[in-house]
Amino acid sequence: HLPLVLRGWPPPPPPGKLLISEVMYNPAGDEPDGEWIELYNAGGMVLELEEYKLGDEETLGDREGMYQFPVGSVLAPGAVVVIAYQATTFTSLYGLAPDFELRESDPNVPNLAKYTAWSGGNIELSNSGDEVLAIDGNNELLDAVSWGSSNFAFSPAAPGGADGHSIQRSPATNDTNSAQDWVDAGLPQPGQVSLPTPTPTPTPTETATPTS
Repeated sequence: HLPLVLRGWPPPPPPGKLLISEVMYNPAGDEPDGEWIELYNAGGMVLELEEYKLGDEETLGDREGMYQFPVGSVLAPGAVVVIAYQATTFTSLYGLAPDFELRESDPNVPNLAKYTAWSGGNIELSNSGDEVLAIDGNNELLDAVSWGSSNFAFSPAAPGGADGHSIQRSPATNDTNSAQDWVDAGLPQPGQVSLPTPTPTPTPTETATPTS
């Protein structure tokens, strides 16, 4: 008999899934220079980042910021990118360069460009209440987080607020669209994400056969 071949096997990988995974909106040093945002691809396929925009302006045509990634930018499955307000400040604080910056300070770090079809302002995150949102090529909302007095993404807002603390999605795969996805992190970790601990698989043991 010929082997049975199942149509559509193996199954395709899950699509890419862009999530906001960490936000530093209240740096211990200068603001907004020390602010940064981290994104995570929680899916199984490469994301073409040039199709996406990131900002803190939730309303089309209003005054805060929305920025677009440069042409050719990609995000592999399970990978993260960090977008700093200013790369030189970020590097001095964390000892590594971000993947992108908003305000030109390091010629080796590519800049995001203002997406003026949405808004013309800057991304400057308010400590008392603000939001970060990601939108796709059709300007549809993909993901968002809000804190303080903002309930744009969910209510209650994400925890946090202390100087030098970030807010982190923990684990990074959590996506219930609620504050339960987020923790107040006293030790920011740009470029790293918290992943679920795998459930250990029991190892079968041999059963001794009694001998007579």
